Amino acid sequence: MLYRDIILFLALGLQTVFAARCENENSSRCVEPNGKSNKYIVCENGNEVEKTCEGAETCYGNGKTGTMCIDAVALKKRQSNSNSAFGGYEPLLNSFNSGLYGDANSFGKFVNNMRSMMLTDKNALGDVTGSISNGVQSTKSKIASNTKNVGAMLGSNNGIQNVISNAKNFQRSLNQNAAGYSYLVSDAATGAKTNPNNLSGLSSLLSNSYTAAASGVNPDTTIPSGDVNRALNNMNLAFNLFYPNTLGRLLRGSAAPNTIAPSIVASSGGDSNATANVFRSLVDKTANGQQFIAPFTTAGVQLSNSVTGYATPARVSNVFRKYRSVSSSSSNTVNALNGVANVAIASRGRYRAAIDNSNIAYSTDTSGVDCGCGNSDSFSGLLAILAVLTTSQLVAPSGGCCYPSGASVFARSLIV
Repeated sequence: MLYRDIILFLALGLQTVFAARCENENSSRCVEPNGKSNKYIVCENGNEVEKTCEGAETCYGNGKTGTMCIDAVALKKRQSNSNSAFGGYEPLLNSFNSGLYGDANSFGKFVNNMRSMMLTDKNALGDVTGSISNGVQSTKSKIASNTKNVGAMLGSNNGIQNVISNAKNFQRSLNQNAAGYSYLVSDAATGAKTNPNNLSGLSSLLSNSYTAAASGVNPDTTIPSGDVNRALNNMNLAFNLFYPNTLGRLLRGSAAPNTIAPSIVASSGGDSNATANVFRSLVDKTANGQQFIAPFTTAGVQLSNSVTGYATPARVSNVFRKYRSVSSSSSNTVNALNGVANVAIASRGRYRAAIDNSNIAYSTDTSGVDCGCGNSDSFSGLLAILAVLTTSQLVAPSGGCCYPSGASVFARSLIV
């Protein structure tokens, strides 16, 4: 698959065109191992072109997403050693939060800094997420006191309009940083899949963020087990009936309803090990093809952009009325899963040919990649990741809270 590469902190430098040919247009790689050279190769017009990083910067990459030119010494000096609640990562958090409100430049700084840290330190993802997770847990009551219930907001025209407006603000940041954001998601998936420390930190952050925010709506954050099982089985039945070759392959193996449902329930109660199980079940479906998460993430940005451009309170209300579950759950997540099942059933396979053709194109694009991911199972997993990201991008700016004024932290969750 062809990628549009983003290379940060680069000077144009001297360019040397080699005779070597390449097919993956705009892809890049470092000439030597990470941090050992300021040279990198970019595929341009079918030719490998050597370029040079600027000043004290050297090339870093993970072989799956775009390379970066980073001054590792200067980067470490910028990282705080503060003993504050969030481990000194308040500036990073504030950049992220400003991005949620539409500040694209701040969001770009967050993306660049996170990728730089992850490429220069294999344990950075776990260290950052672990520190922030501890901060979220220690300030849980403050976060809960400001939680907003997205489900309740979507029950009124004014609430829906607020969700749409907030989503449009975040969309500005996503649109202007789509490539870097897509690489960041892919890098995070790769880091968490290959490094237990990273998976532990990320899972802890997801669990603590959810329980902190959800407890502001209901002290008992655990999703009813029976509701989860029914929703997943409804989805599985609908997918297998109408989209058997693609979506029908999603809830199988470690992601089968009777296997993943207990983990989802335990995760909603704050069990970070269960959260890790859910994460693994989804990402493992992509085998060793985490690099393909990047283009699917870009597609998610384009999809949420289309949704925010089209959405109005009347249209959103109509969708909810048309596809909502007959038996509503106390969990917004369960209601969303049942809604997805209802959409699949109502479509009666109308989109089967289009999705099957996309799967064929995906298999063709991955045919020359040794990832074990060029199959329908991986394609279904990537579609699920796209759906989760798109939904998160739409509701995240509305479903959280902040603490404190000088170091905002937003605990976001689809379930709240």
